Amino acid sequence: MVPLILLATLFVVQYGLAYYARQVLAGATQDGASAAARQDSSPESGAALAEDLIDEGGGSLLDSYSASGTSDGETVTVAASGEVVSLLPFFGTITVKAQATAKVESFDPQGAP
Repeated sequence: MVPLILLATLFVVQYGLAYYARQVLAGATQDGASAAARQDSSPESGAALAEDLIDEGGGSLLDSYSASGTSDGETVTVAASGEVVSLLPFFGTITVKAQATAKVESFDPQGAP
């Protein structure tokens, strides 16, 4: 009975770690997209910021992670994914992903055609 309770507890903790990792990735991609959408910025700088934030917020929580940024000229998208550290050796890895999009800032002077 005790091993079953211990195993159930480890499963709950494993999914709690995956949830937290997803929250870290979501926050990092939102901040990265916001930074990349600023005037005179680039999608690469947003992806770099997202990777820095993931490293600070959950670096030891993830075995590996990556972030990328793309832009179509009007919007910028930063996406990130990572593999959560596994507490159970027989349990596979959990991959979490997040993506955020922001409108690129531009200056339109008043009265411009």
